[in-house]
Amino acid sequence: MTSDPTPYSAFQQFERERFSLIAQDYDQAIAATTSQVNDALLDAIKVKSGVKLLDVACGTGWLSAAAIKRQAIVTGLDYAENMVAIARERCPQGRFYQGDALNLPFDANEFEAIVCNLGILHFPEPERAIAESFRVLKSGGYYAFTCWTPPTRNPFMALILGAVQNYGNMNVDLPQGPPLFRFGEATECYHVLSKAGFNQVFINELSINWTFSQAQDVMPTVVVSTARLGPLLAMQTQEQQRNIERAIIEGASRYSTDNGVEIPASVVLAVGSKP
Repeated sequence: MTSDPTPYSAFQQFERERFSLIAQDYDQAIAATTSQVNDALLDAIKVKSGVKLLDVACGTGWLSAAAIKRQAIVTGLDYAENMVAIARERCPQGRFYQGDALNLPFDANEFEAIVCNLGILHFPEPERAIAESFRVLKSGGYYAFTCWTPPTRNPFMALILGAVQNYGNMNVDLPQGPPLFRFGEATECYHVLSKAGFNQVFINELSINWTFSQAQDVMPTVVVSTARLGPLLAMQTQEQQRNIERAIIEGASRYSTDNGVEIPASVVLAVGSKP
């Protein structure tokens, strides 16, 4: 399929380059953390032995590996070259491609299940990505995506973004992208899936815990392993960075446990079936 120009082309290129740059750190921090919802995701789209699954924005392959463990037939796709390379190493039984979720290089009705774990917020045109997944999904198949809930229901995001809002500058020079928490509400998820043609739409909320050895590890980990939060923090002045880090350490310390620091977060899970 041919891609049309979008108002977020700079955003898309930034995401591709950034994710390739941080692929290893992302794998060890973000992907490991978000894998906590993998089983719930795979259950939601009824993945079992023999199911042909497409993992859109597969990242470094944690979700694909969980599906392969269930003996699914897995294909993964990601925009970032180094992400795909790690996914191939992790899942030699799967097929992995570097490609664009807005223009999937697959035939119509090719897959029985499609999943996108925390990728939807990184697409310049989420509706177009969802429409592409609808196209390559077989009738009767299931599609699911997840997205971070907003800071009001997400202590981890509240901690990071709250520190920047209070002690730094949210308006740094980053390419404009879609709203980060657009799909953090059930009504928006239901609307976009229904409009794309899905039925049996189901929305749920899943818990995630971010774990760190100590509160001082939070900000450095975020800086090196995230696509947009990291640059947002790194582009503050030195004084702002010191104040932000102090606030993050103080806030994270409130979540100290015998096993380190455990900061709760949550994601919205949106599921639909193709008629």
